[in-house]
Amino acid sequence: MTDVKDRLRALSIELPVLGAPRYAYEATTRWGDLLYVSGQISRTASGEILRGCLGDNATLADGVTAARTAALNLLARVDDAVGLDNVRILKLNAWAASSPTFVDQPSVIDGASQLLLDVLGDAGRHARTALPAHVLPQGALVELDATIAIRG
Repeated sequence: MTDVKDRLRALSIELPVLGAPRYAYEATTRWGDLLYVSGQISRTASGEILRGCLGDNATLADGVTAARTAALNLLARVDDAVGLDNVRILKLNAWAASSPTFVDQPSVIDGASQLLLDVLGDAGRHARTALPAHVLPQGALVELDATIAIRG
């Protein structure tokens, strides 16, 4: 059992099984020791999309849950592509569906950042951008993408 798999089990986290993208792009693309992960929305393992608009019909807590859900999908994509043991998150880009008056996107996206740290330890430390969006694909509350370094 690997350290990351042990952490997932200790946290009672099971990564979702994700299908291929529905559109004309790849879920991940590798170039040398870099892995680029396409946008992952806040879709649960059962297929439910966590939807809403922060500051309108979604709360900060809803946003944090959605960010964690999108981060689980991101980890599942990385695991499918190269495994989780020899990676480091370099950059996380995040969008949160927000009303014009909602300005606390960093607190929402901390849900994703904290999950990455909990699962990957120091390899989960990353640079980050957290931006508002008027609307996200399929009405999702959060979308994440990432640049990952592959070690070894």
